[in-house]
Amino acid sequence: MLSYRHAFHAGNFADILKHLVLVNTLHYALRKDTPLFYLDTHAGAGQYLLHGKEAGKTGEAAAGILKLDFDALYAKTNDEGHNALQLYAEAVQPFLRKDRYPGSPLIAAELLRAQDHLHLCELHPTDFEFLHYYAVKDRRITCEQLDGFQRALALIPPVQKRAVVLIDPSYEVDSDFQRVVKLVSEINQRMAQAQILLWYPVVSRRESDNLTSALVRKGIKDLWRFELGMKADELGHGMTGSGMLAVNPPWTLPGQLENCLPLIQEQLAGGWGNWKVERLTAE
Repeated sequence: MLSYRHAFHAGNFADILKHLVLVNTLHYALRKDTPLFYLDTHAGAGQYLLHGKEAGKTGEAAAGILKLDFDALYAKTNDEGHNALQLYAEAVQPFLRKDRYPGSPLIAAELLRAQDHLHLCELHPTDFEFLHYYAVKDRRITCEQLDGFQRALALIPPVQKRAVVLIDPSYEVDSDFQRVVKLVSEINQRMAQAQILLWYPVVSRRESDNLTSALVRKGIKDLWRFELGMKADELGHGMTGSGMLAVNPPWTLPGQLENCLPLIQEQLAGGWGNWKVERLTAE
């Protein structure tokens, strides 16, 4: 199915969590001089208008990134949380000043170096056209109109020997939950040191917990769960929260998120939200 378009949801609370985790993971990985391989299996369109017709229909950016007050957050965070938020702010604010929000490919492209390589997969024809436009002049980037689920394993392990993999499907079909478990497990088997970031929606708490439990049963080491919710879990329709499952995250990341996620949740959702930083398996 190809009905999902992220333009309707760009800059929402889920993007804040996802890109906060991504930016800080990449910055930590770039402390080493050796080349890095970045794989984005469901890359999207690259960047999105914050006041376009799609964003206007949902208002999710207005309740997300446009509502976030970085200065107020900085005033309450410790050094770890402040640094994590500042790196995220530095990544997105140049786009915000142009009334746009960046997708993960452009965030990564701005951060990575000349010796690094980005491989982007996007199946939706309209989104791929936009993505290709942004990527075509950058020699570090390979951009393919392919199903990232099917393409990813052919690229792992990469010649660079270090990898950050972002898996961010739409979950518009239930089988995506089974496919991400299989993909994360197989990437981990092929490249145990790869840093894998898996985004998931919290629509059904049972479904989200089943996803987490399935990965734990695979025996994957150093697995963490990070969540940000705007309201309590519900049995009805609609996304109440968002999560990231991270394999081999930077050792600094859990502490950073423990400090800043409660403040983000309070600012965006008041007393209705929730957050979570949880180690699921040992190293």
